[in-house]
Amino acid sequence: MKRRLRLGIAAALALAAGAARAQISPGPLSAPHAALEGSSSCLSCHRAGKGVDPGLCLDCHRALGERVHAGQGLHARPDHRACERCHSEHNGREFRLVDFGAGGESGFDHARAGWPLTGRHARVACRDCHRAERVDRALRTVEPGLDPARTYLGQPTACASCHRDPHGGSLAPSPCTDCHDTESWKQVRGFDHAKTRYPLDGKHAAAACTTCHAQAQAAERTLVFGQFRSRALPACADCHKDPHAGRLGADCARCHTTSDFRSARHDAVDHDRTAYPLRGRHRAVSCERCHAPGRGLRVPGYERCETCHRDVHIGQLAAAAGGGACSDCHSVEGFLPARFGPGEHERGRFPLAGAHRAVPCSQCHRPARASELPPPYRRATADAVVRFRFAASACAACHRDPHAGTLDRHAGEQGCRACHDETTWAQARFDHARTRFALLGRHAVVPCAGCHPKGADGVPALAGRPLDCAGCHRDPHAGQLARASAQGPVADCARCHTVDAFRPATGFDHQRDARFALDGRHVAVACARCHPSAPAGGGEPPVVRYKPLPVDCAGCHGPQARRSS
Repeated sequence: MKRRLRLGIAAALALAAGAARAQISPGPLSAPHAALEGSSSCLSCHRAGKGVDPGLCLDCHRALGERVHAGQGLHARPDHRACERCHSEHNGREFRLVDFGAGGESGFDHARAGWPLTGRHARVACRDCHRAERVDRALRTVEPGLDPARTYLGQPTACASCHRDPHGGSLAPSPCTDCHDTESWKQVRGFDHAKTRYPLDGKHAAAACTTCHAQAQAAERTLVFGQFRSRALPACADCHKDPHAGRLGADCARCHTTSDFRSARHDAVDHDRTAYPLRGRHRAVSCERCHAPGRGLRVPGYERCETCHRDVHIGQLAAAAGGGACSDCHSVEGFLPARFGPGEHERGRFPLAGAHRAVPCSQCHRPARASELPPPYRRATADAVVRFRFAASACAACHRDPHAGTLDRHAGEQGCRACHDETTWAQARFDHARTRFALLGRHAVVPCAGCHPKGADGVPALAGRPLDCAGCHRDPHAGQLARASAQGPVADCARCHTVDAFRPATGFDHQRDARFALDGRHVAVACARCHPSAPAGGGEPPVVRYKPLPVDCAGCHGPQARRSS
């Protein structure tokens, strides 16, 4: 009981002592202000009855005071005049005096301090820039107690203060911002080469800076500029190797431009003064197509087309008149169309005549495999070439025989020409008298197709056609006049009719050829009175009756005959 009482009294005394101290100091000061600890130093920061006085703070923090009086930086802003809002004291020795707010140090808006962070700067950690060795030494004179490791003041803003000058001072006194920004160092944005003595155009505009401005000190990666300030601008040969080895002089711009070295200005070189004036399509050919690098300017064999151009005909025209020179058919104005026409064809082995003159060249001279050409032009390759040489020139070599060889025995050595010529195929001059069936009378005017109709394959049937009348003509007498033979009943039409006309039947003699000779009044009776037409049946047309007919008087004049008539 006594022990508990002694503990309570001790606690009460301790609480009373703490209350007394609180009336003098709310708590221990931070480490930077530890020297001001004690009641005798309160007025170093506080005014009686006014609390913390910013003026007293700036009496000690003189470096900051100069910026505030100059109206610069964060502390010069009206909303940052009360020091205790961000720098709270009496929280103990380990308490950090700076309160950056909810975002912390990394979330501080640097623009409020008068130096906005842009581009790559915005991604740099605070202490990568705010380092003790970069603090301005003049601040030590203004504020001897300034701790460079803790302060944010005195940091330089010039690029060279933090970054090494990669140009070694060759561009001084121009600021870095004339060409670069904080986003990327390698992408030069502000520099305009057109404002220098050497504006960049053509391919020069796309060249990397290091192509002309070499690195003077490779170990330090120093790209020096301004090396042309005090001397003449470089000529083409100073940077580029002369591919002509001086043969064309030093004035490269006479033929070339900075846009493209290979596309030389042809008008700058007077090719007419050479042994080979450029004409036609040759004018548009690039120089290096003929004057290859390393081969010099003189082209041996320039006067022959085949020196530069491959013979697309693989020698098929070498045996032509004049040796088959390319210029016989082609010109420098263009490979096509060729100048070989019907006139030139007349001097060849196959003169064009008739309808052949209207046939396009490509109809006969078609692409073919080189292996399909006749010797000696055949090549063991699958390359396609236009055919100019043919194994034969007969009609059958190009045209299908529509008669399938059935007329070969009649055509003989003349072949198709025995009946046809180049004028037109349809008009044949075939002599039918050479066959077993000479065309006479009305047969001579019958169209060929009347006797030789086209079959299913579209080819007229020429061989094996019938030679007798019944083979082509219907028997209008329905077999009444046929005669018995070993092959069966045969109608001998020629006994009564001729090829000149079917009517009248000039070959029929009633006195000779019939059982009933006509005499007396019978001679004047019309044929139809005795030979009436009768239905043939089966849908056939009516047939004139010749058999059987009565030969006695009663058969035609009797009562029975009158009743039937």
